[in-house]
Amino acid sequence: MERIAYIEHHADILNAIIESSFDGLWICDAEGKILKINRASEKINGISEEQVIGKNVSQLVEEGFLDRSVTLEVLKKKERISIIQNLNNGKKLLVTGNPIFIDEKLSYVLTNDRDITELIRLKEELEESRQTSRKYLRKLQKVLHGEIGEKEGFVFCSKGMKGIYEMIQKVSEVDVTVLLQGESGVGKSRIAHMIHEHSYRQKGAFIHVNCGAIPETLLESELFGYVKGAFTGAKKEGKPGVFEMANGGTLFLDEITEMPVNLQVKLLHVLDKGTIRRIGDIVTRDIDARIIAASNRDIHKLVNEKRFREDLFFRINIVPLKIPALRQRIEDIPLLLTHFLKFYNTRYKKSISIAPEIANMICQYSFPGNIRELSNLIERLVVMVQHDEIGMEDIPNYVMQNVLFPRKKEKSTSFDLSLKGAIHNFEKEILKNAIKLCKTQQDLANLLGVSQPTIARKLRQHGLIRLVEWN
Repeated sequence: MERIAYIEHHADILNAIIESSFDGLWICDAEGKILKINRASEKINGISEEQVIGKNVSQLVEEGFLDRSVTLEVLKKKERISIIQNLNNGKKLLVTGNPIFIDEKLSYVLTNDRDITELIRLKEELEESRQTSRKYLRKLQKVLHGEIGEKEGFVFCSKGMKGIYEMIQKVSEVDVTVLLQGESGVGKSRIAHMIHEHSYRQKGAFIHVNCGAIPETLLESELFGYVKGAFTGAKKEGKPGVFEMANGGTLFLDEITEMPVNLQVKLLHVLDKGTIRRIGDIVTRDIDARIIAASNRDIHKLVNEKRFREDLFFRINIVPLKIPALRQRIEDIPLLLTHFLKFYNTRYKKSISIAPEIANMICQYSFPGNIRELSNLIERLVVMVQHDEIGMEDIPNYVMQNVLFPRKKEKSTSFDLSLKGAIHNFEKEILKNAIKLCKTQQDLANLLGVSQPTIARKLRQHGLIRLVEWN
């Protein structure tokens, strides 16, 4: 009796240990019949002990509850085995089967299972995060080595352009129509090309059509093409339009607001139906081209004035991207200046540098022509400068005047100063702007075309001596 009580006592202890396990535990006999599972296993597998006790694990596989059984593999190989097990409820388990030998005979299999569904999800997220980090690291390395821009033509550090760049990444992944808006020279065509290059259409053609540069009489044939004999002067073999040429790729309709209203109707039809008809043809052709449109005009105003169709506007304005002017992201100018200086030095086999105060002055210029104007300015300077460093004498007058005499918005308050007072304030403003561009009083005198003593006197007169560190 005491032995029975002893055995029962230790059986209770063993059962308590099994039930206290965080991992699921299964005990099967040498035939694969399930003898015991603990509460953790019930919770992990979404079953009750009554559902499986007495069943063979092979039945659970046949019923689709398990995709495979580690117990059967242990019985077959007679050694410890670990597998990843997929349950029909979507969970993934790390399962380890351990053979138990009694008198050198395999008598039982103890299976330990742990839910790793969340762990795998976290691992996948970590890997995705690592891939993203590697991508941004490559971008950063390109920036640090001056490579970005030469391949992508996109150099920035401003918050506004960071948002634009993120949007480019997003819209590149989906085949959606994009409307780019911004002043002339902000880089709309470069952004359109980037969207194409980052999309699954990158191996297809990228066709750029400036709707404002093609005469109205030729624009329709340029867009839709024509067949033999369609009109006087038509090629004998006919000609495909840009929609067909861009099939499988991207069609960039630049300055779309310059398109005549009658062609706007036809464009709307193409966007809605995905088909075109060449001029003079009776055959309808399917086209598969992603449309990116752009305009440097106030398209909302044109719609209100009935100069641009409202239905077409809604059709192309699915994802609008407003590109800020360069003067609205001044922090990008030093990066762009450095990029273009390196680019044109390489192109023209030169090694021209730029003085810090000149770079500072260029950053204060308003750039009405935006990035295109900055690029042209640096190219001109690199080509024309005869010495190693760009100096004040090399800067065009229009840039100097813009910096020294910046246009300011008129104030609503009345202007009732005397002529003498107005001249005094204007002179002080010129000196304050010029101080930013010069290292010495002599440089300032040379810039403004007066003597150094005059500059010293004017600085004292206007209380500007403390703004400078000159001797």
